[in-house]
Amino acid sequence: MNAGSIIWLTWRQHRWPILGVTAVALLAVYGLVSTEFEGGPATMPIVGFYALMVQIGFGGVVGMFWGAPLIARELEERTYFVAWGQDVTPVEWLRGKLLVLGVLAVLLGALVGTGDGYVGTRRSWSSFEATPLVQAGYAVLGLAIGVLVGLLTRHVMTAIAGTLVFFMLVRVLMSVMARDYYLPPARAIVRWENTPVVPERGLELGSGFIGPDLEPVPVLDKCVDAINTNTCMRNERAAIGTYVEYQPIERVTTFQIIEFFVCALLASGLFLLVFRLMRHGGGWKPSRSHRRIGEQSLVAVSGPAVVLAGAAAESAPAPAFDPGAEPGPAFDPEAEPGPAFDPEAEPGPAFDPGVEPEPAEASEPKSASGEDSAESTPDSSAPKAGG
Repeated sequence: MNAGSIIWLTWRQHRWPILGVTAVALLAVYGLVSTEFEGGPATMPIVGFYALMVQIGFGGVVGMFWGAPLIARELEERTYFVAWGQDVTPVEWLRGKLLVLGVLAVLLGALVGTGDGYVGTRRSWSSFEATPLVQAGYAVLGLAIGVLVGLLTRHVMTAIAGTLVFFMLVRVLMSVMARDYYLPPARAIVRWENTPVVPERGLELGSGFIGPDLEPVPVLDKCVDAINTNTCMRNERAAIGTYVEYQPIERVTTFQIIEFFVCALLASGLFLLVFRLMRHGGGWKPSRSHRRIGEQSLVAVSGPAVVLAGAAAESAPAPAFDPGAEPGPAFDPEAEPGPAFDPEAEPGPAFDPGVEPEPAEASEPKSASGEDSAESTPDSSAPKAGG
């Protein structure tokens, strides 16, 4: 199947989800960009807030409406027998559709990442995800999660719900636990008489006490409940000063590139898993209950007769050939046919199991000439002629 055919097939089957997601993306871009140029508001307008929510979850939208139904609908409606039984293999069918939908997801994700609804083009850690690169990565990741969940669940609504849950779980884990530590944080160290200061627009990660070896030290047990922890640590000579860890604003672009590649690698791994399952048939071949192979089924025909169909009838052994057996009577086309069935004839007497049958009368033997034996044989009791 060439590129033009697969593009036309994808558009014909998924045109309404494509149009719907595209409309949502365009509305979100309008809301994000329009609120940036209103000029210095103290709070974000409601339009920008809703558009920002779409931006945060756009990858999940792509996964729910493009990725989840892609395979799940074919399996649920049993149309994969036709879609994958022609001259296109399941792997080729899936590869072509993923290329089309993946390119669209990257383009729309990059479009959604053009604004953040508040700070505009100024770099800021608060608008970390408002960049085309990050949103394109999340769009592809959402598509991969949706396809895998749809292949495993084989049910459209279950796949949509599962895609939303798993995508938001991945988003939270990446933004809370991984994003701030793509690179080792910078550390500002000061003596007791000073206070550590985070550079302008830097992202503060944590603070504490520094030991003589310029490494963080824990707070002593006796200083945990003290009124002034700094004074207690200083009097106990457990630390020489304080520190603060942060990520400078200059690393924002680097972290965005790193996060894009992390999303791309995760999506690639999920796609490879999907293709592996498709090749080995573990996720799309019908289950034992769907095959209906080897089960007896009754097919009704005209009249009271019933024909046994299925593998059980086909597997019945044929009678063995016996060369010593006498052949059956040959068909004689000149033989007189039997009496035809007359539907108007009166039926015979019905069988009554309670009535005893009458004894049959003994018939007297007859001679070969057809006369009674008494007439042909002289009676021994008759008088003999005198002589």
